[in-house]
Amino acid sequence: MTSESSLPASPPKPEFGQPVCGHSLSSQPITRQPISIVWFAITTLLGAFLVFQVQPVISKCVLPWFGGTPAVWTTCMLFFQILLFGGYLYAHVLRSCFRPWLQGCIHLSLLCAAAFTLPIEPSDAWKPMGNESPILHLLWMLTVQVGLPYFVLSSTGPLIQAWLSYQDNSDRVYRLYALSNAGSLVALLSYPFLVEPVLSVSNQSMVWSLMFCGFVLVQGVVAIGLFRVSTAQQKSVTDTQNGSQSDTGGERSPAIGWQRRLIWIALPALASTMLLVVTNHVCQDVAVIPFLWVLPLSLYLVSFIICFDSPQWYKPKWIAAMTLIAILGIQAKTMLPGSLQLVVEVTMYMTMLLGVCLLCHGEVAGSKPSASDLTQYYALLSAGGAVGGLIVAVACPMLLNTAIELPFMLSLVTSLSFLLFFACRGWSRTDYDWSVAYRLRFGAVALMALPMISMAMAPGDETITSKRNFFGTLEVLRDDVGIRLVHGSTIHGMQRSGEGAHEPTTYYGRQSGIGRLIAAMQQSQPSMHMGVVGLGCGVLASYGRETDQFDMIEINPDVVEIANQHFSFLSHSPAISRIHLGDGRLVLERMTDQRFDLLVLDAFSSDAIPAHLLTREAIALYRDRLAPNGVLAIHVSNNHLDLVPLVHHLAHDAGLESRAVISEGDARLSTQHATWMLLGDRDDPIWGAPELETGQPADVSALADAPLWTDQRHNLVSVLRLW
Repeated sequence: MTSESSLPASPPKPEFGQPVCGHSLSSQPITRQPISIVWFAITTLLGAFLVFQVQPVISKCVLPWFGGTPAVWTTCMLFFQILLFGGYLYAHVLRSCFRPWLQGCIHLSLLCAAAFTLPIEPSDAWKPMGNESPILHLLWMLTVQVGLPYFVLSSTGPLIQAWLSYQDNSDRVYRLYALSNAGSLVALLSYPFLVEPVLSVSNQSMVWSLMFCGFVLVQGVVAIGLFRVSTAQQKSVTDTQNGSQSDTGGERSPAIGWQRRLIWIALPALASTMLLVVTNHVCQDVAVIPFLWVLPLSLYLVSFIICFDSPQWYKPKWIAAMTLIAILGIQAKTMLPGSLQLVVEVTMYMTMLLGVCLLCHGEVAGSKPSASDLTQYYALLSAGGAVGGLIVAVACPMLLNTAIELPFMLSLVTSLSFLLFFACRGWSRTDYDWSVAYRLRFGAVALMALPMISMAMAPGDETITSKRNFFGTLEVLRDDVGIRLVHGSTIHGMQRSGEGAHEPTTYYGRQSGIGRLIAAMQQSQPSMHMGVVGLGCGVLASYGRETDQFDMIEINPDVVEIANQHFSFLSHSPAISRIHLGDGRLVLERMTDQRFDLLVLDAFSSDAIPAHLLTREAIALYRDRLAPNGVLAIHVSNNHLDLVPLVHHLAHDAGLESRAVISEGDARLSTQHATWMLLGDRDDPIWGAPELETGQPADVSALADAPLWTDQRHNLVSVLRLW
């Protein structure tokens, strides 16, 4: 997404005697008392801070309602990119067609209207019911809750620069650029390290809303000052917008060709696409946490700062080499010990992303137009950012059944970096010998095509079907043993072929924590009512008896379709099974008349954890839905997050007994290593069952150092396993 704070202002020189949108103006300047530049500086700094702070704030507010999926952040980014483009267009029209005092009136009206839409935190009325389109519902909610405030904020950069140029055409205008970048970076970096750990979600929304009211007052002072701008003073910006004069003489600026405009859209679109693809990948296989949202976006912003601050910082040959090395590191990470793979993977992806953004933004910064075309330039760059968002958030899920955009983008970036590295004339130069690139074109095509071809032709399991929607990409794969359901890098269930086809497998085997618990409970209970949050392929239904009843809760409709069409656990089970569509916690909130003997929580997509399912309030809800002596089972197996201390602390806080049951996998039975947490009343006789004797109770002395999440405060960094 292109920041309005990331592009330098180029203040025009005053010219007099030209019309503004058909209005004739006097050529006699009128001396007026100027507004202090302090007001412009405060407005710029505060506006840039609010633009970048609102994104993680509102995203974290709505994340739990959509299952904690990484697509929430991608969709929010798309929304903000489109609104930013709209804000630039609004600023361009306002500056081009209205006198300064009328600009002030219009903008003051929008500022006041935006203030009346606060606070930005959505109410419970916006909670999805499960049958609506997630993308459309989320976009509409964002439009209503934060659309107008963000639209007004997004126009701050160009408007403030233009308004200051009415009274000051010196180089001091450039200081607003530095202030704006500082405000943006402070907003991004302060969120995961200061705002999120200290303030609750509701308080984050309230503080942001109060700061926006302060922004309205400060920018209102600047807007009111426009009433003192003379008709002659406005001529400098007006003539620049109309393109009537060049900066160096009386001739018109040369026309900008469509090829140049296309570059201004295509390169930012490439950078924006890579930003969202990398963020999606890292969040999908690590965790959907603000830090992993903010880090890529911060690097994206840093690339603007570096490229637009001074041409001397842009060294394409060095940057291309850095990008290629990072891509090589991504491919080689599997050769490292498992404990280091996460750190190396995130580092290499972030380095590669920074390199791509530097190359894209460096090239567009080097082709900046004259002052007369800067607003068009701004608008086209922001349009490119919006195009990237549309590609990742809308086009790919609609047109592709598999998540191939990451390998495709890696191949494309490898090819382009290869060409730029060899075409650049020197390590300290920014010009290119395109004849070299032409001679290497077949090598570049091979670099791009061979990885895709090898991936397509590589021997592997047969793909029976693949589906993709807002919640991610699902594949059903077949091998010699059977078929399995895969989401990202995680197996969500497997069914063996032939004998033992309906025996529980993967994390749900009979020696796993959940298998041992069900065996112990069924010995003493002739019938059981079991709730399962997270359907998978329906493996748990294999434990059902004729007297048992299952209520399965699943947020992804494609999972339900796959479980019924390609697996037979549900249809073969003698138990009654009912499926409820929606986020597990929201559905449980609506099931006020249900009481479960066993409630199973296994709703984690890939290795990403929806944090709202593991908070104090969530545990209270689960406990309320349990029958007397009911047990809550939570599947916490994870490659990157250590959730056992967290669940132990949540159980202790709720006055419950907790046991961690760890089981090893058995390839002969198609079971895998699994960690289950079992929670129940402390006096429940189930804890004396021999099946659960291997369960590890909580170490009370260690609970003081364990995290305790609530709906208002939950930071996944506290459970991140880096080594």
